[in-house]
Amino acid sequence: MNSASVGARPTIGVFVSPHGFGHASRTHAILERMLEIEPILQIELFTRIPKWFFSSLSDNIDFHELDCDLGLVQSDALRVNYDATLADLSDRLPFDPTEVRRLGQQLRRLDCQSVLCDIAPLGLVTARAAQLPSVLVENFTWDWIYEGLALQAPALSNYARLLRPIFQNADLHIQTQPICQVVATARQIGPIARAFRRSVKETRATLGLKQSNPMVFISMGGTKTHFPFTEQLKSRFPGIHFVISGASNKVRKDQNVTLLPVRCPLHHPDLVRAADLVIGKAGYSTIAEVYASGTPFGYFVREDYPEMAPLGAFAEQTIGGKPLAPDHFANGLWLDQLPELLALKRQPAPDAAAAVRCAELIWASF
Repeated sequence: MNSASVGARPTIGVFVSPHGFGHASRTHAILERMLEIEPILQIELFTRIPKWFFSSLSDNIDFHELDCDLGLVQSDALRVNYDATLADLSDRLPFDPTEVRRLGQQLRRLDCQSVLCDIAPLGLVTARAAQLPSVLVENFTWDWIYEGLALQAPALSNYARLLRPIFQNADLHIQTQPICQVVATARQIGPIARAFRRSVKETRATLGLKQSNPMVFISMGGTKTHFPFTEQLKSRFPGIHFVISGASNKVRKDQNVTLLPVRCPLHHPDLVRAADLVIGKAGYSTIAEVYASGTPFGYFVREDYPEMAPLGAFAEQTIGGKPLAPDHFANGLWLDQLPELLALKRQPAPDAAAAVRCAELIWASF
């Protein structure tokens, strides 16, 4: 890109779905690569993802707190609350034209030249109102999810019909593996994960572990989750060290268990790479990080959720993942399979060029 063609400082508006941390993680990785291409890029970020999540990019970001996407209301990491989802969607859709116009004017005032959206449809509508090129990055879109869940909540079909043309009208459409529904006109690239920051040795040393200590990392994504099986980890497997993300308000070590807060000083991808085994929800960011690190993965799925089939197929075929019964999570029955899971082999690390390719495509849209 020739930054002189768009003024002294290229600026991009970014709308990120706050549904979990997977969309924010993917967007973070893309923005890191965009900044490697053009270090003076100005990022105007619209989301309700906590500001700290993007702290490593803080010199280039102005944060605008905005409830830009609902997605689904979840009871926990594995269950959807359909009544609450429908009630909230009825308040949001169709989008308020006055709000869309206000946001479009804000993008123009901020001198944005392009708008990047990780499945937040409000951003795509706002880009059109501002007459700016829009970029959609996704491995699924909400119209596809809602249509797939219409058997459980038929009214979701109405919202799928409202959203479908919005997603279809993005000026640049990028799909990242694992892709749920391939769109012929979109550009398809590999999984996108945030870059590693520390070596395996450094991460393990921070946790007080030697290279020879078996380590299992447990992560259920950005949704609040309880871990009632923690006592079993201490009593049944004293020789294995377990690190659990989102299990405490601060870093706390209890015998062979380290409990971490959601906002953790340790980088999530580094923990994934340092582990001998990752246990978690089959969510986009964890799958992408497991793919990048080659770490074996035992995963739980949300039952009857459309994204799970393609994510699970990718996990089994590409990263050697093993599915675990969702009703075995809370009661710890999955621990009976722990010896088998720890015997899974680490996969070779792949070529991690997808984020770079995505950044190049977005720069070309300016």
